[in-house]
Amino acid sequence: GADGTGDSIRTAGAKINNNFDELYATSAVQSQIGMSQNEITSTQSNADIVLKPSGTGSISFPAIQFNDNNIEATRTNDSIKFVPSGTGSLVFDSLKFKDNVISTYESNADIDLQPSGTGGVNAKAITVDNTINMSDDTIKILSDASTNSDLKLIASGTGSVQSPLVDINSGVIDGTTIGATTPAAATFSTINFSPVDGGTLNADGVVIYDNKITTTSNADLEIDASGVGYVTINGITLPHVDGNTGQVLRTDGSGQLDWFTSPILLGVSDIQDNQTTISFAGQTVIDHVTAVGDHHRVESGTSVLDNFVTSKYDSAWYLAVNRDDTSTEFEVVKHSLCHGVTSDGSTTDAFVSSSASAQTGTNNHIITSADLNAGRVRLLGTGSSTFNSMAYYRIGLGDDDSTGYSGEEETAVRINTDIDNGAEVIDSWAHASYRGAKYYISVKNSDSSETSNIEAVVVHNGVDAFISVYNIIHSGAAQLLPTITATINGANVEVSATGANNNNRVHMYRILLSDNETDRSSTNINVIGNVSVSSAATPIDTFDTGSYQAAHYIVVANNATEGAAFICEAAVVSDGTNAFITQYAQTSTKASGQITLSAAHDGSSTVTVSATSTSGGSTIVNAYRVSLTRGPGTVTATATLDSVDASVYRGAKYNVQVVDSAGGNYECFEVNVVHDGSTAYTSTFGNVGNNIDLITVSADIVSGNLRLRGAISNTND
Repeated sequence: GADGTGDSIRTAGAKINNNFDELYATSAVQSQIGMSQNEITSTQSNADIVLKPSGTGSISFPAIQFNDNNIEATRTNDSIKFVPSGTGSLVFDSLKFKDNVISTYESNADIDLQPSGTGGVNAKAITVDNTINMSDDTIKILSDASTNSDLKLIASGTGSVQSPLVDINSGVIDGTTIGATTPAAATFSTINFSPVDGGTLNADGVVIYDNKITTTSNADLEIDASGVGYVTINGITLPHVDGNTGQVLRTDGSGQLDWFTSPILLGVSDIQDNQTTISFAGQTVIDHVTAVGDHHRVESGTSVLDNFVTSKYDSAWYLAVNRDDTSTEFEVVKHSLCHGVTSDGSTTDAFVSSSASAQTGTNNHIITSADLNAGRVRLLGTGSSTFNSMAYYRIGLGDDDSTGYSGEEETAVRINTDIDNGAEVIDSWAHASYRGAKYYISVKNSDSSETSNIEAVVVHNGVDAFISVYNIIHSGAAQLLPTITATINGANVEVSATGANNNNRVHMYRILLSDNETDRSSTNINVIGNVSVSSAATPIDTFDTGSYQAAHYIVVANNATEGAAFICEAAVVSDGTNAFITQYAQTSTKASGQITLSAAHDGSSTVTVSATSTSGGSTIVNAYRVSLTRGPGTVTATATLDSVDASVYRGAKYNVQVVDSAGGNYECFEVNVVHDGSTAYTSTFGNVGNNIDLITVSADIVSGNLRLRGAISNTND
């Protein structure tokens, strides 16, 4: 023993220090280990401490034994506990064990549980990120972490999520083997498939998308019922088997179709229905606003010159030419027609006014009127002689037919759906670009359904704008736009209107002309561009009376030196020998008129329209012309009722019904027709009606076709 103050106690190869608190090896080999207090340390930097028993021996503690790479409890059923003191932890490399938590020292590092070989990881309950819990046979999302969140199983790359057995309770896929070699019976209550972005459901050769079922190839799409079952589509049940040759399908009234042998099925014959109107009137629609038409025979009785359904237009203007076919005299005229509720508020009627007339002679021509008949507006004409004819250029406005108009280059349709009893701008255009404008104005009051027709012309001198309003008709007691004005506001000419009351819908057909129009011509319209007129009569336009017998003009003029401008309308008519003109709606920016128009015929075939200016030389004139033609009328009106290939059919039998609604006449009869290849023969019989022989029937062969023809003997359609 040592007293602690003397020399240390030494043993073979070891010594104890003076304080008796250290034991260390004395030899050079063993000097790497030191024992101090409760520590066994290595004195060599980074060196391991190895406790190595001899042979099969172990390092033993009272209840724990270290053997090879095992730490074993020596007492039966004892646990091995690693219990750090205080806030200490059990640390393995970068893992830390504390309480019931396994965590890592490294930031964002994973914790991998990797068994060796075919071993597995067994855990009764695991919670991941406080969100997903695995316990017993259940994987669930913790309700306090994310309510109603999805549970996603996502494989890497092209891998898939596989499960040997599937039992989806909410989807009710029970007892169904998916992916197995032997499918099991499945019960599906409902399968909902809602593709997005053009997705489809493909089942082999069938694609189901939206409300369509189609095949992916040229194969048939087959719907087969099993056994004695039927195929039913929209409540109509198809028969089980095909019928016999020539049979047709017939319903029993309860949705069941079956094969039926029809008593009338034509093999080499044909039955067709057809309807044809035989009329002296004809019409060619240019667009949904304009049309041209004519009537080839107007007698002393009243004839329908034109008609349209009441919903098509509120208003129509007819630029017309009349012909007295007995005396070969002509008349140019304008008709303004509207239909609407009358002033008493209980009656709807049609109204027409005629103006701008010029005649080649002294005879009276067609007297016009208007009415409503069977939902149609009719322009009527009564001839002043026994044989008259007419032609027209029609402008129709109102309702929905005048929206989206894109007709002649100089024209446009302007619409304002709500003009009240305060002044409001209804149209504007750049005064630097255009000299004047002509307006056909249709007005309808949405409350009373009264209508009104108005015409106006506007011209300006660059400082002020001038307007003339004329040719006003209305279905009610007064016009619907009592005030229409024009002014220059900044860069624009503005046309404003004030309603007699609220809720007036305005449709306007506008023709704009500049000081520098370009000459152009079409079937119905000619534009006369930039003619310099002096104080002497200067020709501004010509037309051939072999092509046209009348014309309506809109003329603008401007003299930059005087600073004066002018607009007017004119109508010209010729009988091939003489020419006549009427000039109206003259509006000038100066105190007096500026342009005087005249017309002359050269005795051959040309009508010349000239202008004389009160502003002197360099008065620039531009004009817009509507051309009209009226050849001789016809004594009869004939139409082809039917046409068949004469090389296919030898004969035909017709059951004919004739309706003359204007005269209240009705007739039925039969016609047999046969041909020998060059000539057709007819037989008419069995006529019955309140007036027979309303049409005269004939037949011919033209261009290899057998034609049945009909001619009317009066002017009614």
